[in-house]
Formats: sequence, C-alpha cells, structure tokens
Amino acid sequence: MPTPAELHVQCQRHPALQRCAEIAQSHQASLYLVGGAVRDFLLNGQLPSDLDLAVVDGSAKALAGMVAEALNGRFVPLDEQCGIYRVVFPESGLSLDFSDALDNDIDRDLARRDLSINAMGMRLADGRFLDPFHGTGDLEKRRIRMISRQNMLDDPLRLLRVFRFAAVIEAQGIDGETLACVTENREQLLKAAPERIQYELLRFFNADRCFPHLNTMGDCGLLEVILPELTATRTIPPNGHHHLMLFDHTLELVNQCELLLKDWPEPAQEKIRQPFHGVVSRYGLNKLACLLHDIGKPATQGIKEGTTDRLTFYGHDRVSEEMTEAIAKRLRMGNDVAGFVKKLVRWHLYPCQFGPTSSRKSVLRFFRRMGDETPDVLLLALADRHSTLGPEMAGDKLARDHENHLWLLGRYFEELATLKQPPLLSGHDVMAILSLRPGPEIKEVLTATQEAQQLGEITSPDEARAWVKANFSRPRT
Repeated sequence: MPTPAELHVQCQRHPALQRCAEIAQSHQASLYLVGGAVRDFLLNGQLPSDLDLAVVDGSAKALAGMVAEALNGRFVPLDEQCGIYRVVFPESGLSLDFSDALDNDIDRDLARRDLSINAMGMRLADGRFLDPFHGTGDLEKRRIRMISRQNMLDDPLRLLRVFRFAAVIEAQGIDGETLACVTENREQLLKAAPERIQYELLRFFNADRCFPHLNTMGDCGLLEVILPELTATRTIPPNGHHHLMLFDHTLELVNQCELLLKDWPEPAQEKIRQPFHGVVSRYGLNKLACLLHDIGKPATQGIKEGTTDRLTFYGHDRVSEEMTEAIAKRLRMGNDVAGFVKKLVRWHLYPCQFGPTSSRKSVLRFFRRMGDETPDVLLLALADRHSTLGPEMAGDKLARDHENHLWLLGRYFEELATLKQPPLLSGHDVMAILSLRPGPEIKEVLTATQEAQQLGEITSPDEARAWVKANFSRPRT
C-alpha cells in the first residue's frame, strides 16, 4: 500500500498542485489535499483528475481565482454559501475544488466527514499528514467505518455512500456500528434529493465488483428504500426454472454479470466497459438492468391452465419495462440512461430464441432490433440463464444456452461490417419510386430494403430501386 510520504513526493511532482502551494504560501494560507484524492492515492498509488483542497487562513474563492489566472484555468463557483470553488482545465481533464475549512480549522473540517477513509488530509507545503480517525488502518483492512452517527444523519445520502465506497475499495466488510446506523435510519435516505440518490447508485454499480455489498444493502433494507418495487419480488417462490426466491434471483443476476464479463471476448468487454454518461459506464447500467429485469413478475403472476401450482408471468418483460420507466422518472434519470436500461429490461428474453441453427436472416433481424445494445442485452440474458438453476434447467441445458448466447455474440461482431453498411436508398427515394406521401409505409419499405441489402440480394442503388418496384408497386397479400 502506498505511503503518505510517497503521496507528498507525488504532489511535489504535480505542476498544478505545486503552483497552488506556492500561491497559498505567498498569501500566508495553508492548503491541504483532502478526501478522495488522498484515499485513492493510498489505494492505488495514483492521484485522480479531480482534487479537493481545503483552505486554512485564507479565502478559497481568492485562491481559486488566482490559480485559475496563473494556470489559465476556468473559474467556476460551485457553492458560494459553503465557500466551494472549482478550477477546471478542459484540455487535461484536471479539476481542482477549493473549499474553506470549517471554522478555519482543518481538524474540525475533517471531523465533519462521513467515513474514516475520507477524513484524511495532507498539507501541501510540508507533507504533514493528518489521519485523525485512522483511515489508513481501515484502508489496509479494507473496512468501511463511519466517523459518527450524527455525521451520517447530517446528510442522509451518506447512508448510501457507505455501500458505494465499500464497492470502490473492495471492502472486506462494513463496521458493525456503521451498518446498524444504516439499518436503523434507512428511511432517512429519502430526505436526499432524487438526483443525488441516482448519482450514488450509478457510481455504486459502476464499481468492478459491487455484488457483495448489494447483498448487504438488501439485507439491511436500504435497497428497497431506493427501489420499493423490489419488495414484491420477495413473495415469488422458487419454481421449475428458478432455484431462488425472485428477490435473491434478481440480486444473483448482478453477481453473474460481474463474473461472466471477465471471460468474455475482448471486443465485447471493451464495448460494455465504455463510458456511457457522466459517472456511469455501460457496465454499470447493465447491472442496474439486471436488478430491474423481473420487477414486473409479481404484477403478472398467474397459474398455468390445467395446473394448480405452476406459476406463469406472461408479459412480465413489458411490465418490467414500464416499471423501469417509472423508476427512472422518480430518480430523475436522463432520457439516454433510462432508454438504455429500459431496452435491456424489455428484451432480456429475446436472445433465448437463437442458436447455431437459426437462419442468418432472423439473426440479422435480431441485431437490427437490438442495435448498438446487442452485447449488453446478451450479457443480461446470459446472466439470467446462469441465475436460473431450477430442476427444469438440469443436464446440459445451461451449457447449451451459454454456448448459444456466446455464438450469437460472436456473430454480432462478425456481422458488424454488414450492419454498418450505408443504406442504398433514402426515404425520399422510396417516396419517389412508389409515389408515396410520408407515412409509416416508408419505414416498412426501408427496413425491407435494408434486410435485402444485408443478405446480399441487392448491392447497388439501381438494384435497390428495381427491387422496391418489384416488391412494393403491386398490392401485397
């Protein structure tokens, strides 16, 4: 584990931090690197691109302004009331957040924070290291521990941050008093703004390995405070396909998603780990979709005709999609994030229809419908298969399903060039050829033409025009 001394050396080699220290000293102020930057360096030996700086015996606003001017950064007031100012350097991605220390006292400032691992600091001028709550020891033990119950309740979002940081540092455990505080006060989380809850939840899912802490979040009840739609899944028992209660099956999907991706082909891993929006990658959104994929089952539960106990859930994929949309609105998710997650939830059953005996025509239709999200849908679908080990999944069925999904994934990357072919005709071309006005029939003709092009039946605009005339100029039955 890197040491505070090594952190000091790294700061001395950091041009922006060195200039900040010089400016602070020239104005008789003390500047401390605090919070996440210290934690992250002690974890992995690297400073992040966003750095928090606490100011003692000076003005955060004035120092931020001078640094912005000296280094050609952009000055951004974040919170005038609390004295927090940012200097952004768009070309490098670096951002420096300056804040006035609480009561002009660095010890009091650190003492107001949430977790011991976030309450460390280092004075830039001389490397003096502050660790009043033994955060370094908790990092070594990979343990999450709150500073005080009152600090947690001062900002109830911290109840969720416990789990986000547990995932970030790959914690071996959460301190008992901390977990008890979360459990006893879990409803207080709803006092936090939905946007802030969304932010922490997405960062939690973005961690490489969040499942162990998702399980704990479920055990203590915080997960259902955020997503009360999950509570009804606790009523659905195991059945012929499922060896777990539906609630446990849902969480297990997240586990399988994390385990399966490690062994996927490199192009697929690279695709799914791409940043998606803000703080979250496609990988993180995949795991959120795993958590929501079956929330429509309780509302669609029925008994199969001719039986007394065989459960059915017809249409649960569509209902789950509708419920996901409602959740996205409640948590103030952007349309792009909501649309991505909804698509995965809606189509998670679709890949089960395909295997090596499927026609190229049907496979290409699947790829066109799933589009850029094809690998993501396949990951969720495969995680679902591996989380479904009831008696009717005995024998080699799981192995066969696994191979079929990977076969489909391989075919997707093989067909990418075909799928990306520019269309031979435009909507205006189709209207001119068939003397049509704008309407839904145009899209139908374009889709059919695209399919013929991808199957190699037509290869040029002239062939496409002739094909459209031959297939759409006469009444169709």
